[in-house]
Amino acid sequence: MIKAHDIRIVFLIKALVGLVFIAKICFGSFLPIPYSFSFLIFQQGLHPVLNVFLAFLFGGPLFLLWMKVRERHHLSGFYKLFVFLLMMTLTVQTLLQMHFVNSEESVFMQLAALVSSLFMIGIYGLVIPSLWNVEDFVRYVQRWSGALVVLSLLLWPIAGGAFFKGGRFIGVFKHIPYMVTCGTVAFIFSLGVLLFATKKQEKVGALFVMLASFFAIILTGTRSSAAALLIALVLTMILHKTRSNQARLFKVAMIGVFVSFTLFFGSETLELARGLATGTASLGNRQAQDGVASRWEEVERGSQIFQEQPWLGHGLVSKFASGSEVDVSNYNAMKDPHNIFVSAGVIGGWPLLVLAAVALLLMTIGALKALRSADISKRQLGIYLAAHIPILVIYHVHLSLGGMADRIYWLVFGFLAASINFSTRKPVKNT
Repeated sequence: MIKAHDIRIVFLIKALVGLVFIAKICFGSFLPIPYSFSFLIFQQGLHPVLNVFLAFLFGGPLFLLWMKVRERHHLSGFYKLFVFLLMMTLTVQTLLQMHFVNSEESVFMQLAALVSSLFMIGIYGLVIPSLWNVEDFVRYVQRWSGALVVLSLLLWPIAGGAFFKGGRFIGVFKHIPYMVTCGTVAFIFSLGVLLFATKKQEKVGALFVMLASFFAIILTGTRSSAAALLIALVLTMILHKTRSNQARLFKVAMIGVFVSFTLFFGSETLELARGLATGTASLGNRQAQDGVASRWEEVERGSQIFQEQPWLGHGLVSKFASGSEVDVSNYNAMKDPHNIFVSAGVIGGWPLLVLAAVALLLMTIGALKALRSADISKRQLGIYLAAHIPILVIYHVHLSLGGMADRIYWLVFGFLAASINFSTRKPVKNT
């Protein structure tokens, strides 16, 4: 009988989670490598094809081992039902799209996108959370994300302008969203490590990563992520139960500072927030932009695309399609609306849009339940999700095996749906 902590299982899980970060590093920012080469290098980092291949290389054996493990973390029945309905919807919609909508596009690419999405949901959303300890997950991801954030800041003086794109900090990553995701994960997960760590050096390291991550997020100029960090900090301070007098004093002092700041500088802060949203003020080196207007433009443009195929959608590869050719280098942001409902409608029509609404409801309920958990790690994941729900709404649906945020979100979903203790699965009788 194979146990969840089997060395092979732990290695494969860590390889898959580490790949989430490795796949988005731009090695060319500090190593002399070509911009692209065959299916190995793309934008001076791992090619998306190689990224998917490695995910299957590690994920396939993990799935086979998972089938033989009797003791797993029990996953919520509602969560498993939702995942099943999502997988079925994606499968049916893709098959219909191949015949009625995207008949001129590559059948292989459409099927490959479907299999990759289903594989990502299954491995990162079901398999890993049912086998891995939530505290080990938080600690491992915090080390990866924290190390890359600190490395980005250390190499900044050497790389100079190469670490900025459009006046926004990208660090050692290919694009801004990866730096933003890594920074927010490092900050919020470091909060958890700071709370449950027993060694002083680990606490000091977590605090250092938090400060570095907050600074990095400010450099990216991402308003929503900066707000998410502050929300996560406030929620952590309120929800964490303190035992020592020093911890209580620190908590009361922090809450006092926050209340005092709100009373004396609340109106100025509100004006700044309004300015950031409407484009009359900027954050970091980012040029001021009317966030409300730009997001609404995304909704209007996406709604027009959605209305072309309201029941079937345009498919998982629609944003990579240029005529009859589908390729990662053909990514078109105009076909990728940044709104979870509109994005779902564009990809899978009304069926997927309805599931996106259900998913948002389940995420909200799951986050609120996790906030009441006695387990610090799980509570911190609840804080992470609660702080990110507004970001999820104003972004697209996360169904890509190659995405960083996609895989992290599904890991968080799975761990929030998992029980803390193992449950024993009945052995299958041989017939």
